[in-house]
Amino acid sequence: MNLLLNLVSKILPFIAIGYLAGRLKSGRIENIIKSFVEFSLNILIPLFVFFTVWSIPPSLDILSAGRVILISVSVVVAGAFYAALFSRIFQSKFKDIALPIMFMNSAYLAIPLNALLFGREGMFLAIVYNIVITFLHFSAGILIVSGSFKEILKLPILYFAAAGIILNILGINMPREISVFSNLLSAVTLSVMLMLVGYQACPVYDSVLLKTSSAVVLRMAGGFFSALLFCEIFGIIDVTRQVCLLTSGMPAAVNSYILAKRYGADFSFAASAISIGLIASLIFIPFILWLM
Repeated sequence: MNLLLNLVSKILPFIAIGYLAGRLKSGRIENIIKSFVEFSLNILIPLFVFFTVWSIPPSLDILSAGRVILISVSVVVAGAFYAALFSRIFQSKFKDIALPIMFMNSAYLAIPLNALLFGREGMFLAIVYNIVITFLHFSAGILIVSGSFKEILKLPILYFAAAGIILNILGINMPREISVFSNLLSAVTLSVMLMLVGYQACPVYDSVLLKTSSAVVLRMAGGFFSALLFCEIFGIIDVTRQVCLLTSGMPAAVNSYILAKRYGADFSFAASAISIGLIASLIFIPFILWLM
């Protein structure tokens, strides 16, 4: 619980700063945001994926990794079903609401929590889960919000991921200097992305509170119970099961906002769902741990 509070306390201030800046909106700031979104999609996020894939230890249990892949894909598919149902109930376009329901924060929240609770094995399995989610987010997710398969191929993230896989397979160790740079890059990228989320988060009035809160519940509770069901169906136990359950119940991914902003989906909804989900995680994640 202390780690969760520590993580959230480091995240929410950046969202708050962005939210306050958003009350002073100007054309100059909007141009800066557009530029950063493009920079994130073409440089920062691909580099993060490249370093993450490269750093996976070759000693990782292939069978356990395969089970994580199976559950993570299944949870995203279930999330797509929830999003379709949500779209029909609230009469919203699927592309506007799908990503914050389908894709969880599998990196900045999930990996540290899994590392603390389940040790080194839990951390590396959480990294595998994150790689799968990132790949799906920037393939199926882009297809959903853009409506074009070509947009997937235009972004460099898949090519950076392939390069990381090649270096990993070849057994080339990451130099310490690059590892330090990778950690610094991740910290800076997250901080700025969270401020952008806060900047775009609109006040949640009573008229949209039910809609946003419902999306948060579907993302977190829906993700957790879907993972629980699939773990039972496929007989997944031990640390692999714990990692899948915890990670599947995380709030919406920050990348949901980035893609919504880039491809003209409802980025204000995504930003609000991310913000509310982070606050809700203070209650829901301890509840998940209690159930586990």
